This record gives sequence, structure tokens and C-alpha cells, in this order.
Amino acid sequence: MVVAGVSKLLDTGSFFAAIRQLGILPAGMIFPAMIVVLQSELWLGLALAIGYRTRVVAACLAGLIVVFIAAIAVALARGVTGDCGCFGIIGSDKIGPGLILRDLFLLICCLWLSFQDRHSISDGAETRRDKTTEYS
Repeated sequence: MVVAGVSKLLDTGSFFAAIRQLGILPAGMIFPAMIVVLQSELWLGLALAIGYRTRVVAACLAGLIVVFIAAIAVALARGVTGDCGCFGIIGSDKIGPGLILRDLFLLICCLWLSFQDRHSISDGAETRRDKTTEYS
């Protein structure tokens, strides 16, 4: 997610155009949606990478991925073709069923993480408190 967010941040014009081509948002909502997606991918991806509140962050990312899947499905139903804008300057896939399958895989991974026992994954302050108690 961090890589996707950074690559979109480096090419916001293309990302804006990718959102616009989907045709699912009014023109005035494209820029705010772009900012929300960029910020979400960057901060949630970074939080997941460093293990901060892993279950909560994974659940939030799962929600974001559900939005991506819905947007792709609506675009496909409307016959929209072109790049998804998923990885900005790195490159993007074409809008299609394969994109939905990839996002479903990511969704499953996020859901799996979000339902893990807090002792089996890093979960921020709760885990630190438990370790502190163990050593006392």
C-alpha cells in the first residue's frame, strides 16, 4: 500500500485522470477522493509495515479494498476500459476481472490479519504492555 500511495503521489495527475475515467464520482468529488485514497494508502500502509495496531489497520485497509473492488465492478458494468491507476508511475493494470481477483486476494489477507489473536501479531501498545508485564 505504501508503494502504491507513493507512486500515485508522484503522479497525481494520472491518478486524478484514472479516478475521473471511472465515471462514478461527480467532478467536485474527484480531488477529495484522491486525497483520501492517497492519505489512506500511505498512512495505513506505513502503520501496517511497522506493526502499529495491526488488526485495526488491516481492518481499515480491508474497508478501503472493498471500496476499490466496488469501484472496479461499477466501472466494468458500465463498460469502462483503461488503466486502473493502481500504481501511479510504476504502472497500472487494465480495468478487468483480474484486477478484482487481485484485490480480493488483498482483501482476504487484510481480513486474515484483522482476525488474528493479538498475541500472534504485533498489535501496538497492548503487545508492549504484555511484554513489560512479563519482564517485571
